[in-house]
This record gives sequence, C-alpha cells and structure tokens, in this order.
Amino acid sequence: MDMRKHYFVTVDTQDIREISIPDSGIEFEIIASQNEIEEIEKLFMKKNKNAKKAVQYLAKPFDERGADSEREGYDEHLMEIYRKINELGTMQTKEKIKEIGLFD
Repeated sequence: MDMRKHYFVTVDTQDIREISIPDSGIEFEIIASQNEIEEIEKLFMKKNKNAKKAVQYLAKPFDERGADSEREGYDEHLMEIYRKINELGTMQTKEKIKEIGLFD
C-alpha cells in the first residue's frame, strides 16, 4: 500500500505541495498517496486541455455550440478535481468545500 502524506492543493494555481504556503490562494489540505496525487495532476491536465480548446472558439464568435461543449468539459473536470480533494481532504478541507456549496 502506498504511503499517504499530507499535501496542500491550490486549485486556481494547480499547485500541490507538501508544505502550506499562506497567501498562495485557497489551499485544501489532503492526505494522499503518490498515486492519488498523480490522479489529481492528470485531472488538472484534462481541465487545461478543455480550457485551451474553449479559447480556440473565441476566434469563431458564432460557434457557441462547440464552445459550450468545451466549457462543459472544463467544468466537469473542475468538479472532478473538487470531488477528489473532498474525498481525500481533512475535516477542515471538507468543511471549506461544504461552505463553497459545490455539491449542493
């Protein structure tokens, strides 16, 4: 079984650190194995891929259907990230996510 350690995840900057850095955005503390950290990193990459595709539609202002699809993919990956953080999170992290109201 993989050893689990404490990590601090900042979603907006996509940072995953073993040390908390105050004033670096909203941090979520999780307890995870290396495999679980890699899962979160993959979710960040998928979210970024959808964001880049959505930006491509800016040059095509009347192609909203394609842009909407990419935005939905981005949103889905972002929610997956928060679900994973909630699943692995400490009680404080779970409380923070509850306060945000993402899963209401």
